[in-house]
Order: sequence, then structure tokens, then C-alpha cells
Amino acid sequence: MEDDDLSALLRQHASRHAAGDGLRTRVRTQFTLQAAAQAPHARLRWRERLARIHPALAGVGGLALGVALTLSALLIVPRLHPDGTLPDQLVAAHVRALQVGPLYEVASSDRHTVKPWFQGRLDYAPTVLDAPLREQGYLLLGGRVQAVHGRPTAALAYQLRLHKIDLYQWPATPGAAPETLQRRGFNLAGWSDGAMQYWAVSDVDATELAHFASAWRAASAR
Repeated sequence: MEDDDLSALLRQHASRHAAGDGLRTRVRTQFTLQAAAQAPHARLRWRERLARIHPALAGVGGLALGVALTLSALLIVPRLHPDGTLPDQLVAAHVRALQVGPLYEVASSDRHTVKPWFQGRLDYAPTVLDAPLREQGYLLLGGRVQAVHGRPTAALAYQLRLHKIDLYQWPATPGAAPETLQRRGFNLAGWSDGAMQYWAVSDVDATELAHFASAWRAASAR
């Protein structure tokens, strides 16, 4: 379905009423999460689509809003192949968190505060490490929920000197070998423990990020 067809469909069949503050906030939140999950080249196309369908979305009721958001997301998500765009998405999310925030929604260096915060926000329980990493210079700052490939994902924020490290994790099948990448000057380190997939993103050099990944694997295996 083209964008113009979607707009025409909403104008003809959607129930309309003045959108309240709560509705407008939810719409902005949904599109912000979608934008954060996209690679830079895809976000421009998303803004163009949003500009065209915004007048139709502004007045729709709750049911029509859900349909509109679902159809709009389908225009983007299938085009984002995981293997090609994941590193760019993670770097974009990391940069956005540093620039406009939040880097963490729960602020604590205690895993017993950070880990329970994710309850009810994710359909899985992320691994959170504090003391074993702090002993090697990596301080847990807190955690947040980040959209990655259109789904809520756990993101932990750590600090090494003045550098910030984002660690993303989600359930994954075993077999993903450790790998390192670089995108736009940021280094990435990815690995799997057989149950979860992890990706660390930071502007620290590749050697230091690899050390962080190694320290995490060793600590989580204890």
C-alpha cells in the first residue's frame, strides 16, 4: 500500500476527534522508537513518509491509530535486513542516547536496582553485571529500553574513564561467534553466550572494547 493510499483510507473511514495530549505523546514516542532503530539513510525516508501521513494520523481514534502505526511500520521494517543494518542501527542509537538522551532510564551502579527495573518492560530478563566489571574499571551507570529492529531491547550503560559504553542484549540462538566492527569512528564488539546476543558500542579503541567484551564473558560465566 502506498502512502497516499493509506492517507486516503484513513480520511474516508477513520473516526475523528481532537487528539489529546496523551495520544499525541504516544504517537511521538512510537515514531521516536522507530527512528532510533533505523540506519541513517532509512530515517530520511521515514521522515518524508511521516510528513505525508501526519495530517491523517492527527485525528484518528484509538483503533485507527493502531492500524495506522502498524501499516506505517511495515513500510520500513521489512527493508531493514538484520545482517546489513544492525551495526548502523546500534551506532545510531548510541549516538542519539549521548546527544539527546536518555543514556539510561534507571540510574544506578547496583545490578539489584537495574535488573528488576526491566521487569514488565521486556519479555526477557537481561544479564546485568556490576562488581566484576567495576574491578576492571567499567562502572555501571544504569539501563534503558532501546528499540532495535523494531522490538524493545535492553541497553546497559557503562563508563570507562570519560568514555561511555552501551551494551545491547537480546535472546538469541547459540552459535554466533565473537566479532568486531567499526562504523563512523565507533567500535562494536558482538558475541553470544548461547542464550543471549550481546553488542557493545563505544568510541573507546578496539582493543579496550575487546577487553570489555572479554571481561563481560568471563564474569558472566562465573
